[in-house]
Amino acid sequence: MHHLSSSLLYVALLSVSTSAAPAKRDGSYSKTHLQSVGSRNTVIAVDRTYRKYGITPPGSQEDVANTAPATTNEKATTGGSGTGVGDVSATAGTHNSEYLCPVTIGGQTLYLDVDTGSSDLWVFNTAMPSNEIGNHTAYNPSQSHSSKTVSGATFGVGYGDNSTTTGNVGTDTVQMGGIVVTEQAVELPTTVSSGFLNDNSDGILGLGFQSINGIQPTAQPTFFENAMSSLAQPVFTANLKDGTAGNYQFGVIDHTAFAGSIAYTPVNNSAGLWSFSTTSYAIGNGATQTNNGSPGIADTGSSLLLLDDAIVTAYWAQVSGKSSDSQGITFPCSTTLPDLHIALGNDYMATISGSLINYAPATQDGYCFGGIQSNTGQGINVFGDIMFRSQFVVFDYGNTQIGFAPHA
Repeated sequence: MHHLSSSLLYVALLSVSTSAAPAKRDGSYSKTHLQSVGSRNTVIAVDRTYRKYGITPPGSQEDVANTAPATTNEKATTGGSGTGVGDVSATAGTHNSEYLCPVTIGGQTLYLDVDTGSSDLWVFNTAMPSNEIGNHTAYNPSQSHSSKTVSGATFGVGYGDNSTTTGNVGTDTVQMGGIVVTEQAVELPTTVSSGFLNDNSDGILGLGFQSINGIQPTAQPTFFENAMSSLAQPVFTANLKDGTAGNYQFGVIDHTAFAGSIAYTPVNNSAGLWSFSTTSYAIGNGATQTNNGSPGIADTGSSLLLLDDAIVTAYWAQVSGKSSDSQGITFPCSTTLPDLHIALGNDYMATISGSLINYAPATQDGYCFGGIQSNTGQGINVFGDIMFRSQFVVFDYGNTQIGFAPHA
């Protein structure tokens, strides 16, 4: 991070109990990353996404900011001050629950989950106990020639039960997909929530907006925000695939990666997130319905779709044999699910195939976990990786807009 001063850093990385009151920081929801999900624990996926946004079922009364105005087809900014472009592979995990990217920090390669729903870069590191590091690759600042300790700076990890732990803050050279940022702030926890210990990622690289970065007293830019001046265009794209490797690109839009044209819609980033309006939906071949106008969040760090109850109820009403309890909605795995058509912005209807909404096995008796779950009336629609597997997505920082198109 450029010219990072000594500071006290508090990062609300994780909350460990859905019974805790939702925490907010600088107008944004306290978040926890959605972990890898396999057949033995798919039913907790929705719980982890709830906790990422500080949602406590049944819902509290807190909402994110109002949505942005109508969709446009404005082109992404061209003519940035740099010429750089970057391309990094994103490898899908079990049930496509997360996509890992190789990131080099001080010459050491870690595999991080790129998260457009947060704005902090934290990694497993050698300050953590060896039993917590486990099979993760741990970043070792002492083995980097470019690492610097930020004198006097600390950070705390906040949990839902109000307990905390602390660690150090450093800076180092970070490279991803050929893009290099020097003096990037790297957060070094001394311990992490147990949910991360069995995860495949070695940490998180956030690509939200600076306003929700956890560094105190001054929020610091993300990797992308620091890199923008070197890029040909102030954009990055997510091209995540179903069951196979995809990629993120920086400074360029690959026109061979999508079908048709990109539909752009303005982003309201007042809560530090890639938030946009979503005003209508249809189930299968059914008629288009209007929803309550809750904003959508494009979040590569979540796996599921957490949607307004009206959408969830209408969708699962079309599925025979569904079951719903406190752990979420499941259905017979042999069922062919209907497609979901949903507005991403006011003018573009994305189609999310029913096959993508069949998320993963949930029980031993032939039931699967639904990729559409309730947002418990929170007034926020979370579009996780299920949406990204159906859409090529452009994050246009220069015009504060986001664009969608079907994969090629």
